[in-house]
Amino acid sequence: MRHRTPVLILLAALALTACSNSSNDNNDSKPSPSTTGTLSAEWTPKLATALGTETAICNQVGDQACAEHLTNIAIVVTDLENALNEAGGPAKYPRTAAEIEKIDKAVDAYTDHECLGDENAGIAGSPCPDDAQTIMSGGAALRFALEADEAQQ
Repeated sequence: MRHRTPVLILLAALALTACSNSSNDNNDSKPSPSTTGTLSAEWTPKLATALGTETAICNQVGDQACAEHLTNIAIVVTDLENALNEAGGPAKYPRTAAEIEKIDKAVDAYTDHECLGDENAGIAGSPCPDDAQTIMSGGAALRFALEADEAQQ
């Protein structure tokens, strides 16, 4: 039996916790684009940190650890999207904006499919593994999209 409300509440709580932690960190050490020169210089390390190095973290896409990992990526992507809009938006960063849109849709799908806590999230036919993979691979692809967009400027 699925429980949509607890899943949504849990994802919201994870996002709020991560936002409150990351906003304090960002205020102290967040370089401005004018300091670093490019969004890629600022956001590539942040994306790398959010993506982490543990390769098996989402082997069970319904687990709490996977949801937290995906939430961390989503928070950085949302922050990057805000920075991108301040730096010229999709017109200046079309590849990056397209990749962000894919990730945003996958985050919504992971929530809509009620993947968190679903013991069947990883079985054949479940959309949850694809949702998680899109979020993780999209986070990695953003680094290259940023660099490609900046190379065209």
